[in-house]
Amino acid sequence: MSHTNVLLVSADPADHAAVRGAVDAIRGQPYRLELAGSLADALTAVRTGRIDAVVLGLNLPDSLGVTTLLRLQPKATNVPIVALVAERDEDLGKQAVDRGALDYLVQGQVTPQLVDKVLRYATERTHTLKALKASEQRYRELFQNVTAGVFQTTVDGKFMAANPALVRMLGYDSEDELLAVDVARDVYADPSHREPWIKAMMEHGEVRNAQLVLKRRDGSKLVVLENSRAVRDADGRALFYEGTLTDITAAHAISEQLSHDASHDPLTGLKNRREFETRLQHALELSHATGAVHAICFLDLDRFKVVNDTCGHVAGDELLRQLGQLLPTKVRSADIVARLGGDEFGILLQNCGPSDALQVANNVLKAVAGFQFVWGPHVFDLGVSIGVVVINSHFKRMAQVVSAADAACYAAKDGGRNRVVMYQEDALSTARQRTERDWVARAKRALAENRLFLEAQPIRPLALNSRQLPHYELLVRMRDDSGRAVPPGAFLPTVERYNLSVPYDRWVIAATLKWMHEHETALARVARFFINLSRDSVVETGTGAYIRNALAEAGVDPQRIGFEVSEKVAIANLTQANHLFGELRRMGCSVSLDDFGSGVSSFAYLKALGADFLKIDGMFVGNISQDKVDYAMVRSITEIGHVMGKQVIAESVETDAVLEKLGEIGVDYAQGFGVGAPRPIEEITSVDFADLLAG
Repeated sequence: MSHTNVLLVSADPADHAAVRGAVDAIRGQPYRLELAGSLADALTAVRTGRIDAVVLGLNLPDSLGVTTLLRLQPKATNVPIVALVAERDEDLGKQAVDRGALDYLVQGQVTPQLVDKVLRYATERTHTLKALKASEQRYRELFQNVTAGVFQTTVDGKFMAANPALVRMLGYDSEDELLAVDVARDVYADPSHREPWIKAMMEHGEVRNAQLVLKRRDGSKLVVLENSRAVRDADGRALFYEGTLTDITAAHAISEQLSHDASHDPLTGLKNRREFETRLQHALELSHATGAVHAICFLDLDRFKVVNDTCGHVAGDELLRQLGQLLPTKVRSADIVARLGGDEFGILLQNCGPSDALQVANNVLKAVAGFQFVWGPHVFDLGVSIGVVVINSHFKRMAQVVSAADAACYAAKDGGRNRVVMYQEDALSTARQRTERDWVARAKRALAENRLFLEAQPIRPLALNSRQLPHYELLVRMRDDSGRAVPPGAFLPTVERYNLSVPYDRWVIAATLKWMHEHETALARVARFFINLSRDSVVETGTGAYIRNALAEAGVDPQRIGFEVSEKVAIANLTQANHLFGELRRMGCSVSLDDFGSGVSSFAYLKALGADFLKIDGMFVGNISQDKVDYAMVRSITEIGHVMGKQVIAESVETDAVLEKLGEIGVDYAQGFGVGAPRPIEEITSVDFADLLAG
């Protein structure tokens, strides 16, 4: 049982006897009594810190009257004092209460009940004062040490109090300096933003999770998250404001960067395809709602492949960067220039009729024609094919606008390149259909006349001191009637669009297995060949049986074969894809998911797809040496792939810097022009091709 320590200060033995007798008579004896015969003795006892209450006789040998109380009080700061006075000196007791005593007792009237009442009141007050002091101390420590800025401001915008964190946050040296500033003028980045804050505070009495842009003393930007409230009087009038500020400047900068990265092309800094299509959709909706007329231009560079083939992809990237700086200077300030992918660009011309759209397009045409790209000793002249479409209520969906612009651009290329073509539905549709029919016939003849051939691109293992052999991806190519190689972009879209994918895929499978059967010694340099399967082959029910029979007929080890299917195709045809993947893996073949990460649900579907390899989409890989977001994406895909027991391949690797980052992340394999360009499969047997990975 704890006791309350009571100090009785009196030189009168009668007081000692009366008070001690009363204390001893109290039930439970909750009090422990100590005696002091002088003020000096009382001061000594109080300094020990063990005294909870004092019964103080005012007339002592070394001090008389209220002075005794006044001399003891500064030393007994939070200890309640009860005055003890003679009956003739009751007025002295009242004076003592006026000067700070808790109460007074009259000699001769000391009873156990009265003493218990007074001391219990004193004890409760002692505990309350101690709790209050502890609370104040905790608040002061919190106020001083919390990392968030804590403030109180007057209604007219002056600081009343600020903790050290807020002083540092705003760049001042002391609280006194901060108290001298005007909040709206000196703290807000835009003083006019103070008015909406005041309005919200007056209407709602608080501001919750508000993002404010402030400025530090040196003028630098500070972004904070604020939570504050108005402190009001009994009549509801605002007395002052108090709250906290949390510095989110760094997080805000990252958020802005992520937002920028989501809408901009990392290579050129222009808007990307997704943002361009968002703006285009908005323009189409405005056209329907208000009748406004807009236009778009699709641009396809002429002779861009020459730069890549002559000087490599690093030069091609630099050319695209320079054009990304040139094109915005040739359009109107409100127009939007975007890189749509590869060497294709788009321009959205807002509130622009046909004649103005043609004028802008021709300005761009002249600018590109007059532009020279210099790379070392090489100087390149370029051209551009431009398709123009006027956006009006004729178009119901964005896809129709895009298709029309693509058709117009295609017609510009087909008509001789380096020209502008305005979309006219009937003429362009007829021309495009005629051209596509021609390519269908060519593709069918090339297949029938066996004018297809295979190229192989190495997939290099990245593990240090690895003795693993490289894989190779096999790519189908076509020769024209004169024996010249046809660019894959010229015939493969037609193959995919006009249901020729399955026979082309089967030609690749048969040709690969035939080559492997005939070049067994060359296979000592190859871990595995990867063959691409189209969407049509994935959904074709006979694909698995065809591959099984072809493997048996060729007598090739299935473990030396892998099949690549794009993530988009696999997810869109999940049931058929998983069925085929299961068949292939039971045969002993491997399965690779190509372009992984391009879909918004990539990770969600990964567990459902039975693949052995993940090939990370090149859109994330090419810039990881400079872009932190792309680096994080590649690392995340790699870590999750490894957790699931899959090997990870990075495509579109162009530079040593990217290779270094991939090794740092732990990617298993790399593919791209920085590792090795596609070359005819026969060259795998050559020394230079087989040893290119070692160099």
